[in-house]
Amino acid sequence: MKDSDRTAASLLDDEAGFSLKPVGTLKKRKTADITASPVGVGFETLDRQMFNHEMTYEHLATLGAKWARCQTGWSRCETTKGEYDFGWLDNIVDKLLVAGVNPWFSISFGNQLYMPDAPHVSAVGCMPLYYGEETVQAWKNYVKALTEHFKDRVTHYEVWNEPNISCFWHGHEPSPEDYTELVKITAAEVKAVMPEAVMIGGAVSGCGFSYIERMLQAGVTESIDKITFHPYSMVPELGYANAVAYLKKLVAKYDETIKLWQGENGCPSVSAGHNDDWLGIFNNNETVQAKWVIRRVLSDLRHEIEFTEYFHIADLMEQAYRQADGTERKPVMMGLLNGKTYTPKKSFYALQTICSLFDSATVREELLIQALFKDARRPEMVHEKARFTNIVTDSYLRNGYPLYVYYYVEDPQCETPVTQLPAMWIGAKGAKQLDEPVLIDPLTGNVFAITDYETRPATEWEAQEFGLYLHDLPLTDYPLIITDRKALAGVDSISALE
Repeated sequence: MKDSDRTAASLLDDEAGFSLKPVGTLKKRKTADITASPVGVGFETLDRQMFNHEMTYEHLATLGAKWARCQTGWSRCETTKGEYDFGWLDNIVDKLLVAGVNPWFSISFGNQLYMPDAPHVSAVGCMPLYYGEETVQAWKNYVKALTEHFKDRVTHYEVWNEPNISCFWHGHEPSPEDYTELVKITAAEVKAVMPEAVMIGGAVSGCGFSYIERMLQAGVTESIDKITFHPYSMVPELGYANAVAYLKKLVAKYDETIKLWQGENGCPSVSAGHNDDWLGIFNNNETVQAKWVIRRVLSDLRHEIEFTEYFHIADLMEQAYRQADGTERKPVMMGLLNGKTYTPKKSFYALQTICSLFDSATVREELLIQALFKDARRPEMVHEKARFTNIVTDSYLRNGYPLYVYYYVEDPQCETPVTQLPAMWIGAKGAKQLDEPVLIDPLTGNVFAITDYETRPATEWEAQEFGLYLHDLPLTDYPLIITDRKALAGVDSISALE
């Protein structure tokens, strides 16, 4: 679906009673034109050839996500003992770079050449340390050869994938101590070739509190620069603030320089016929997925996680999905692209908007934003429905202008209708004033002029240098963004609605 085909698809366009005037749709920048960004996209499972990567690069070049996580696949790189063929991975890395995307490697899984009991040729989850000295040495040789081959193109190396669950840990019960040993020997080989490499550990399923703590106790911080976690949930905000705060505090006890990365997280676009029923799915569709993507990325940015990845660029259905037990599983339908046609879903366009707005030029900043259920202009009015919603607010600076984010939290599967927010206060100190306030709907990229607002003098806002009192705004179950039209000039622009 082209942008011009979806300009009339906004959930806000058909809603009456809002102080909004449609002015256009946000133009998106090409990925190569974005200098840096905290947002990445999943490019995993090519060790098992589960999607057609050749069909994705054209879309990646326009998405705006600057990073792609690739599993290196020892079993696919070494099919004869001691001989390495990185041609398939060269093709992927080079085409990602051309699209403006930085590949980062997840060095993952085993090799049947050294692990005869591996249930499948991909040896998913087969841990080298459990197969004797020859296998350990073969793993070291592979890691060294991999790093040597890609040292001029790949700077970030993660060790394994979800070692804390049996789905990806074959041979023994998951052991943070054994995993830490694997990290240490892997990091040593990478650093011997490339001392400046960024080493990443963890990759835990969920938030993995006790697993990460035991990993830290075993000395993993001696070998890594980042810790990744995969906090899958159909409600991205559910318990997330406390979980992130706890993890940050836990990691800081051992090394304050190590940052958290949200290294893998996705949402299906269908309700049935896929591998991820365990998420608690009852009403998924493309719109639900698109809302979820916006909420996931902005939740990570709100909690100042250094990097956030959406899993995955495409539905995984070209080959049977296999985990450590080798059995065939249902497809993974979390892609931004349809796995049959490789055409963008609604979630692709939603993430495209977020990538354009929340690159490295946008920084989180605590500014004044207060949602109100009574309008000072109409003190007798109290919005009965909105009174019971749990509203999330956040704020950023872009090119010196404030960006305000707000929405209410419910499971996006509930598809709660748009409602009305009677009023909102926004203000800032040390930021440019909003002279042309606009509201951006990231679900569609549509931009609306805010037509009903008052400028309040600084004396009414205490430490704020300016303030606006806004009337009759939409309130949705996904983030809406308020900023000044000039905040978009020179980087993003607005095209006329068609």
